Parts: sequence; structure tokens; C-alpha cells
Amino acid sequence: MRTKVTELLGIKYPIVQGAMQYMSLADLAAAISNAGGLGTVPAMAFANPDDLRAEIRKMKQLTDKPFAFNISLVPEVVIPDMIFQYIDVIIEEGVGIVETSGQRPGNFITPLKDAGVKVIHKVTSLKHARAAIKDGADIISMIGMEAGGHPGMEQVAGSILWAKAAEELEVPVLAGGGIVDGKSFYAAMALGVDGVLVSTRFLATPEVNASEAYRQALLQVPENGTVLTMKSLKNAMRVANNAFAQKILAAEAEGATLKDLMPLISGRRSYEAMIEGRLDEGQMSMGQGVGRIHDIKPAGQIIEEFISEFRTCHQAMAQLINE
Repeated sequence: MRTKVTELLGIKYPIVQGAMQYMSLADLAAAISNAGGLGTVPAMAFANPDDLRAEIRKMKQLTDKPFAFNISLVPEVVIPDMIFQYIDVIIEEGVGIVETSGQRPGNFITPLKDAGVKVIHKVTSLKHARAAIKDGADIISMIGMEAGGHPGMEQVAGSILWAKAAEELEVPVLAGGGIVDGKSFYAAMALGVDGVLVSTRFLATPEVNASEAYRQALLQVPENGTVLTMKSLKNAMRVANNAFAQKILAAEAEGATLKDLMPLISGRRSYEAMIEGRLDEGQMSMGQGVGRIHDIKPAGQIIEEFISEFRTCHQAMAQLINE
């Protein structure tokens, strides 16, 4: 498939795997890159620059295809000095693609652009997209309200955002939120975007850094089985509607501050609970598309099925016109 995204990033298919903190490490990301997509590893999953460097080198051992690292700029936790240290490692190790997210990339993007790194910036509104483009972003990931993780506060459906972004922005656009198969992939591309960002579907893979209990529980979550936490922090997060999510919502309702909430919303805490199978003791990030996931498959097979089903959809649409 040939789009502005595949040409700019040097990948076979315009399918980009979204960064999932602690979960989309080298094994998953490399499998996706090897299958023709773009695998992404979250840089902030690593405690220090040396650990990040080791993971980059592991990626190089597992794939000779393009891959990306995500740099989270979430305002509540970002430490500028540390971010710049991680950026230095990424540049030194020759990573060619970086995804930024969490807030306007601003000065963080400058050393990346100076080093010739392609930058994808993830946003939830046209306003933020335009600001990121002004800062130098090469590609915009436009995230709809269906998405897991942080889908924004305005809660606009992906289909609206993707079409507007494709019509109004001067850089390539990725559509994110609710895309879990070739049919949803086709629907997004029909709105004019240049590729898709997929996260939740890749949670149900053997390569994801998760427990088997988590994978099996994921398959039981319906499309209405997620909820938004952290709205009081102006940083809404879509997660499984479990007992822990309800605990966070109760604390927010009682006026909890960021300091009060930090022990509950810590990504490390939720990851440890998930790995140990304590699925009601952490925030389990996932999008509404989880309700359309019914099996666990290797990441490479998922990519193949995306493309096969995309082609089937195209043939069906062409048949409608022919009739």
C-alpha cells in the first residue's frame, strides 16, 4: 500500500502501533515492524537512559525495518532534563522516527528535527494539531474519543476528527481510536487519512508484555465496558471499568488533588498489578474497540488480516458501484 505515511516512514503498510506504557516493548514492536507496519516502544517505560539504550539495541537485533520510540510529555509527570537525556540517547542510537504525545512538543522537538528524525505527534483536537505542526511535527495522529489511554477532554468521535484533519491539515494524518480490524481500517482510510494508529487490538497478542490473565480478561470486556478516569485533572484516561477505576472516580468526586491521586494513577502500579494478575487493582487502559476483539493472535497475523480484510472491503464497495 502506498500513502504519504508509508513513503515518509519507509514502511509497507500504513499501520502504526500505538505506544502502550510498559506493554509494547521490543518483542511486540519488532513483530509489527517485521510484518510491514511501524512498531513503537514507549521510551518512558525505562527507568534511565542506559535501559532505554539497551532496548533500542534490542530492537535493532529483532528487526531491520523502521521502528519508532514514543516520548510522553504528559504535563503531570514530565521532567524536562530527563526528557532531553532520553532524546539524546534516541538520537545517538540512530532511531529515525519518534512519536511525541501528552502536550505541545515545543522545544522538545527541536533536537529531533535537527538530527533528521521524523516526528509523529499525537493529539485529540485540530487546535493542538495545528500547534504541533507549527512546532515541526511531520505527521499528526488524530485520536477520537473511542481510544484507550488519553482521548482528550472534548470527546469528539474519531470519524469527525479524522475527516476534518484530512481536509484541513497540510501534513499526513493517522486515524486512531476504535480501529481493530480491516473493516475499521478501511472505514478510516475512506475519510481521507494517510494511515491508522492501532493500540488496543495489539493487547491481545502473545508478544505484548502482559500476563495471560490480562489477555483473557481483555476478551471479556464489552464495548461499553470502559470508563473515563482523571477528568478532574483535565487529562481523561479511558480504562476498563473495574473496581479500581471506580475507586479513582470516587476519589475524584470527593475532590482529590493530583498529589492524592498519584498513588492510584501511577502507571507502574497498574502495570505491576496487571503482570501479577491482580486485574482489579490497577487502571487497565483500553479503547472501546475492545468489544470487537474476540481472540489472541500473533501481531504479524493481525497485520496480515488487516490487509486481507481491507481488500475484501474494497471489493465489496467496488461491487456496489458496479451494480
